Amino acid sequence: MNSHLRQLHLRHAAGYIELGELLADADAPVPENARTLLRRALGELAELPEASRSGPVASLLEGRALRTLGDWDGAVVPLRQAAEAAPEHLESWLGLGWCYKRLGRLDEAIAALRSGLVATPGQPLLLYNLACYHSLAGDVSAAVDHLTKAISIDDRFRDLTGEERDFDPIRSDPRFLAATHVVV
Repeated sequence: MNSHLRQLHLRHAAGYIELGELLADADAPVPENARTLLRRALGELAELPEASRSGPVASLLEGRALRTLGDWDGAVVPLRQAAEAAPEHLESWLGLGWCYKRLGRLDEAIAALRSGLVATPGQPLLLYNLACYHSLAGDVSAAVDHLTKAISIDDRFRDLTGEERDFDPIRSDPRFLAATHVVV
């Protein structure tokens, strides 16, 4: 398969995934129209030769499609491949954490995001999500530490804490309140 045709399959898959993600809501069953688009994306990826299919771009796309379809266990392998092949791309690390969290494997979610921070230090989105996972795990100190770092890099993360259910376990803790309180 020539390079142009490989790129075409990857672009088609990416487009189907973006549309499917727009139609899907993380807190609701995936609508059939989104499922159709995501399955088309997986079909496009299946057309690639094995060497291209296991590359970082195709692996990330496959992981995103499977994650959006709710196949979190199936998404872990391609997301892990993408993260290992291109550790500077934080989307793979975030996807891994997201899947592990939904599989009830918080220790692995935390480990994935820590690996992401080693590869891409100071990423506030990784820090914020790591704070969420530590909150769910009951580690208030680590949650507040990562949240404080995320907010210090980008203050918009402070606004997200009010609606984020992952912080419910620590919401009344004085350390959390101090980290999220706005001083005027």
